[in-house]
Formats: sequence, structure tokens, C-alpha cells
Amino acid sequence: MRRAIDSHSTNEAGVTLVEMIVAIVVTGILVSLASMFGRWQIQAYFDVTNRAALADAADTALRRIARDLQAALPNSVRVTGNYLEFVPVLDAGRYRAAQTPAAVGDILDFSAAGDNSFDVLGPTVAVANGDQLVVFNLGITGADVYAGDVRRAIPAGGVGAARSNVVFTPAAVPLPLASPMNRFHIVGSPVTYECAGGVLRRYWGYPFASGQPAPPVGGNSAILVNGVSACAFTYAPGVQQRNGIVSIRLTISGNDESVTLLQQVDVLNSP
Repeated sequence: MRRAIDSHSTNEAGVTLVEMIVAIVVTGILVSLASMFGRWQIQAYFDVTNRAALADAADTALRRIARDLQAALPNSVRVTGNYLEFVPVLDAGRYRAAQTPAAVGDILDFSAAGDNSFDVLGPTVAVANGDQLVVFNLGITGADVYAGDVRRAIPAGGVGAARSNVVFTPAAVPLPLASPMNRFHIVGSPVTYECAGGVLRRYWGYPFASGQPAPPVGGNSAILVNGVSACAFTYAPGVQQRNGIVSIRLTISGNDESVTLLQQVDVLNSP
């Protein structure tokens, strides 16, 4: 009798296969319900992360362009389609326009084609190999840096980290226009930004050309950002009494997300 009772008690303490299956089904239903409520929060987190990454990439690219444009030579910005070009200023100063009462000093003579040097008034300027001199660029016919009217090459003998006298290679005709404030600029080769093929690309180190190259040839290039689905450059040059404005609209897409940023950059147009 005792053995029967013990055996019966042991059987009642176990879990049947049906009970186990029911427990698994109920647990699955509860997990499914919980996932339905948490799915959108998790998806929203990933969406925000993707948009933040795209916005950061676009913002970094626009900041780079803005930094370059703020150091652009006055009246050197030009836009054609999806190409933005300008000439970077590396250094600047004021030239001697008149001699001292004792007839001392090397002036920049705009009436003599053979003049090839002038004194720098104030702080010295740095001139590296390949840099060029520009005086009073207006961006118009007869005073255009790209055409070479107001631009002169600097020979190897004029290179130096602290030049108080700038030496340049004279042309067949003298520089056309004197700057009202006696300003001059030391510039490098042109720079171009291009939006094409889903990327934003930067070109530099290519030669000057009267017409805007599309794309530039003979220099270096690097991709600034990928995933570009739309891009637009516009330029309002204004007048010489105020700044021009470059507007850049950039759209970057990825992971089923798109971010569009607009950047406007003031460009000094007083040479």
C-alpha cells in the first residue's frame, strides 16, 4: 500500500509533454507581443543614427568648402553647372606705390613693362615654389586672373618664407590696374569642387585656364564625401562694395535615408 502511494505521488510531481508545449507556446506569444511594442523604438533608434551619420558627413564637406571659399581671391569664384572653381589666397600684403622723399624704395610701376619687383610695406609675405602674384583682380575682361591679365609668375629667385621684396616675371605689358589700397595677393593654383557620379570631389594643382574646365585636367583630385544624390552650386557675385554669396545645397543618401543641407558662404569681392 505504501509503495502504491509513493509511486502515485511521484507521478503527480512531474511535468507532462502537453504542459511543456503549452508553456512554450504561451512564452512565444508573450515574446511576440513584446517585440511588436519595442520594434518601432528600435527602428527609430537606427533611423536617427543613420540620419546623424549622413548629416555629419554632409556638414563636414560643407565646412571644408566654406573654409576654402573664405580664403578665395576676390572675384575669382565662378560656377558652371555642378562645378565650383576659385583661386586660393596663400598670403597678401601692400606694395610700395611711391618712393620716399629721398627717392628710396622699390615701387610697383604700372607704366613700365619691364618692372619686375616691389617692396612690401608692413609684414613680410611667404612665397613658395609655384605661387603667383595677383594685383587688383576684377574678374572682368582685361583684369581677369584666369586669363592672366593681373597675374604674374614668381621665379625661383623670388621664393622665400619672409619676403620684404617681391620679385616676379614681367610680361610684354605691365600690370593693367593699380589697387586703390595698394593691395597684392600671393595665390596658388585654382581649386574646383565637382558633384558627379554620386560623390563630391575636390581638384587642385591644375593650371589656370580662361574657360572654366569641366572637369580640370592635369592636377590632383580626391573624393570628399560619397553617397551624394543631389548637389547644386549657385553664386551671386554682388558688387565690389559688398560680398558675394556662394550657396551650396548638398543631399546625401544611404540606408534608405536622405539628408539635405544648405550652406551659404560670404565671399569678399573687394580686391
